[in-house]
Amino acid sequence: MRRPLVWRELGLCAYDEALAMQRECWEACRSGGPETCLVLEHAPTITFGLRTDPSDLLGEAREVAARGIACVPTDRGGGPTYHGPGQLVLYPILDLAARGLGVRRFVWLLEEIMIALARTAGVVAARDSRGRGVWTSTGKLGAIGIRVREGVSTHGLAVNVDLDLSPYRLIAPCGVLGLPVTSLSREGARDVTVRHLLPAAERVCRGLFDAPACAGEEACL
Repeated sequence: MRRPLVWRELGLCAYDEALAMQRECWEACRSGGPETCLVLEHAPTITFGLRTDPSDLLGEAREVAARGIACVPTDRGGGPTYHGPGQLVLYPILDLAARGLGVRRFVWLLEEIMIALARTAGVVAARDSRGRGVWTSTGKLGAIGIRVREGVSTHGLAVNVDLDLSPYRLIAPCGVLGLPVTSLSREGARDVTVRHLLPAAERVCRGLFDAPACAGEEACL
């Protein structure tokens, strides 16, 4: 029988620190240890995925540094994105191979988590043909970037709750110049914070990841 997911709330966490913790959890999981979901907010950080082009950083290095924003290359897929306080980040370290989950299905589940969290806040979000992640009618609400090694996942999702969106102007988000981004608060959710969403996030994740695998996507709706 599959053991329940270990849920670890880290609060505000530097990106390098969270990356080291992911690697520790990955090592444990691939050796037969627990599957873990790290739950956190990052200090202001621009991360560069494996598909980032140098031209995707639009701001001068001095401007980025002056704003106290770290720039970190990372081993997830995708292009650049911004992380900061007010953004809910989930890193599920799961044995996808043991669960019989392919990458496409896993990404679908991550999107489903963000759609459910938006619904909790009274915001309508959905998948969109413009790319992976979730969107509202005005812009991209949540992003996904993962890596799977030896059947075990790292990295995950980031959903914008009530963060300052202005640093996105320093990058071409997900490698798309002028990509509109939004947040739950910008979409009209009142008094919504990462802390308020944590119980819903745990409930949704356990419902999707601790439940038996669904036969099809429609069965999980």
